[in-house]
Amino acid sequence: MMKGRLSIRGADLAGKLRHTGRMMPKHVKREAAFLAKAAALAQSPRLHKLIDNARVDAAYGTCVEFLETSDVADRRTGGVLGILASLTLSLGVVAALVIAVLAWRGFI
Repeated sequence: MMKGRLSIRGADLAGKLRHTGRMMPKHVKREAAFLAKAAALAQSPRLHKLIDNARVDAAYGTCVEFLETSDVADRRTGGVLGILASLTLSLGVVAALVIAVLAWRGFI
C-alpha cells in the first residue's frame, strides 16, 4: 500500500521506512516502525510471545487510515505549487534588487 500510494521503494516495511522522508507524519512513521519491529520479532517462535497484539492492531489501523486518506494528486499539486511559489518569490526579490540598483545608480 505504501508503494502504491506514496511511491516508496524498498523490499520490506523496514526498507520502505528508510525512504519515506517527510511523506509520512511522525506518529504514523513511529507506528510503522513498531510494525516492522513486530514483524521481525514474529520470525522467531520464542520472541513471538513478546508482541503486543493490541498495539499491533492499533498501529496497523493508524497506518492504513493514513494511507487510505492520502491523495497522490493532492501531494503532487502541493509540490508543484511549492516550487512555483519559491520561483515567484525569488524572481520578485531579484526584480526588486535590480530596480533598487538602477535607482541607486541614477538610471531611474
